[in-house]
Amino acid sequence: MDVVVIFNGLGNQMSQYALFLQKKKLDQSTQLISFCADHNGFELDSVFSVSWKRNIRERLLYLTYRILLTEKKIIKPIQFLFSKFQFKIVNENYDYSFKREYLSPSKGITFYVGGWHSELYFSEARTEVKRAFQFKQLDDEQNRALLSKIVNGQSVALHVRRGDYMNEENLKLFGRVCTDAYFQKAIATMIEKVPDAHFYVFSNDLKWVKENLRIERVTYIDHNSGKDSWKDMYLMSKCKHNVISNSTFSWWGAWLNENPEKIIISPTKFLNDDLSTDVYPQEWLKISEY
Repeated sequence: MDVVVIFNGLGNQMSQYALFLQKKKLDQSTQLISFCADHNGFELDSVFSVSWKRNIRERLLYLTYRILLTEKKIIKPIQFLFSKFQFKIVNENYDYSFKREYLSPSKGITFYVGGWHSELYFSEARTEVKRAFQFKQLDDEQNRALLSKIVNGQSVALHVRRGDYMNEENLKLFGRVCTDAYFQKAIATMIEKVPDAHFYVFSNDLKWVKENLRIERVTYIDHNSGKDSWKDMYLMSKCKHNVISNSTFSWWGAWLNENPEKIIISPTKFLNDDLSTDVYPQEWLKISEY
C-alpha cells in the first residue's frame, strides 16, 4: 500500500494530492495522511471540498518510524526491522526532476514524502485533478467585483512572492530565482504579446513591487489573507494570462487557468541550484532571472 504525505501550504498540498490521485488510479489501496502545521493547516477540504479519510493507523505508523529514526544508536536495527515488514519512506529527489518509478505501486507500506512539483506526476489523472480542484464560490462583494473586471478584460495575473522567501534559510533555496530583472522582462514580454494587458498583482510584499517594478495598467490586490488567501489563487486562475513566481501557489493558479489561448510566463528554474526542467510545463514560456 502506498501512502502520500500531505504537508506545507495550499500549493504544496495540491501537488501532493495530485500525486495521490494519480497513484490511486493505478492502485485503489493508495491512502493519504496529513501533517499540515504551516500557514493555514490542511486546506483541501475547505477550499475545494475534497473529502478524505484521516487514516489514523498509517499516521501513527509514520510518526513512530520517524521518531525512532531520531535515535542514532538504533537507526540501523530499526531500519532492518521495518524493512523485514516491507515498510519504507521514499523521499523525493532534491532537484525535483521527474522519476517515473515513484508512480509504480510498492510492496508492503511505502510513504511518499515530497513536493511532486510537476504535472508529469499526474499526467494520467488530469481529469480527476481538475475535478477535485473546483474552487468554492466567492462569498464577498469585493472579490466578486474584482472577478468581473478580470474576466471581462485582458487580465494578467502577476505573482511576486517574497516575504518568507527572504529569510536566510529560504533565500539560499528560492530567493534569487525571481529577480527584479526576471519580472521586468516577463512584464515587457507579456505586453509585447498582449498590448492592452492589465496586470493584477498578487504579492506578500507589495511595497517592494511598487518600488521596483514599472507597470502602467495595474491593480494591486492585498485584501485576501489568512483563511481567505486561497481567493488569490482563484482570481489568478480566472485571469487570461499569468506571470508566476517559483511558487506552487501561482503555479497552480496558472495551471488551473482554462483560457485555451493563455500565455504563462515562468522562471527557468524552481530552486537556486535546480537543474530540473520538469517543474514547469513544456508549453510555458521560460524567462531567465538575469
